[in-house]
Amino acid sequence: MLKKILVGLVVIIGGLMAYAAVRPGHMNISRELLINANVDTLFPYLNNSKMANSWMPWAESDPGLVMNYSGPAEGVGSISNWDSKGQMGTGKAEVVSSIANHSVKTQLTYTKPMNMSQMAEMTLTPSGSATMVRWQVTGEQNFICRLMSIFMDMDKMVGGEFEKGLTKLKASVEVK
Repeated sequence: MLKKILVGLVVIIGGLMAYAAVRPGHMNISRELLINANVDTLFPYLNNSKMANSWMPWAESDPGLVMNYSGPAEGVGSISNWDSKGQMGTGKAEVVSSIANHSVKTQLTYTKPMNMSQMAEMTLTPSGSATMVRWQVTGEQNFICRLMSIFMDMDKMVGGEFEKGLTKLKASVEVK
């Protein structure tokens, strides 16, 4: 009986691992929100690491998060580093591309709890007197991430955080 249980567990675990191995390795998560503000008002909140972290949801979801900043205050080379014993782990966000009043690309590098790299892009598209703000992250998923995504809906989990952040940005810049 014990042998049948062990064989069953091996088959289940092997099946899960095989399924994870053939899942897509590329990840793309995005959310967008129409904000009643012009691109001139919104762009500094994307291009300046300290201002960006004022509306991003990470500090609220991980109270032990410690942020440090280096490089220029804004634009290419602006860096924020984080460290936490909680869910955020340790990593770095560096602005690698900045097109005034249009887009900011940030290279995200995670070192704890695992090594991983992603590209985040924030895009501003004028829409009348408002602006559509799009937050997108892309990257390759290693085997562990693909295995975890079998049990967790990463689009829902990360996308939900993007929604919180964009809503907070909207509240920060819209004039009531």
